Amino acid sequence: MGTYTWDNTETAVKLDDLGEQHRAEEGGMVIALERWKAGLDTGEMFADLPDGACQEPHWGHILSGSVTMRYTDGTAETLRAGDTYFIRPGHNAHVDEDVELVEFTKADDTPGINTIDA
Repeated sequence: MGTYTWDNTETAVKLDDLGEQHRAEEGGMVIALERWKAGLDTGEMFADLPDGACQEPHWGHILSGSVTMRYTDGTAETLRAGDTYFIRPGHNAHVDEDVELVEFTKADDTPGINTIDA
């Protein structure tokens, strides 16, 4: 396959009233289509991970809305509609405005569950 939509990908993560992620795997990459509601914060979800943060690198594009990435080194960056991004390991996300994005992660880096980063 070469085209991925909400209709031809599987639900990987669904959080009541907070959003969802659909995924497909192709060419050694996980392709994630994601929609998250404002206010979602991954801090609690990732608390048990090393340094309390996602340790995977992600590449993607924000289709609408905005999300702020907070890194374990104390820096932060806000990603907005139209931004194409690289998120380095050691991050948590806070959804500032309802966000829709497409994200790519190396398949061998992706554990069983991966929210926003994706």
